[in-house]
Amino acid sequence: MPQKPDIQLAIFAQAVDAVGGQRAMARYMGVSEKEVRDFLSGDIPLDRNALRSASQGLIKQADMCRRLERKLSPAFVENMTEKQLEGLTLPDGRPENHKPG
Repeated sequence: MPQKPDIQLAIFAQAVDAVGGQRAMARYMGVSEKEVRDFLSGDIPLDRNALRSASQGLIKQADMCRRLERKLSPAFVENMTEKQLEGLTLPDGRPENHKPG
């Protein structure tokens, strides 16, 4: 069943928020901020090209977020500072040894 225009527009609005706003979405889509506003207001209907470029923008944003998450996550010991590593213990309660060497 095809998507209803009002539902599609609501999802597009969520996508605009997810990438950081109208300016960021305009950059991703290669259009002006005014054009993004016109899409959001319904003054210009979303077409296949707009949907494609917005989707590509979401993918770029997600890729960037994944790279940043990989560099920040405390699940990876190499992301933590010496101070953050102090006092960490192994699952059996023994202290972890994270001293260089």
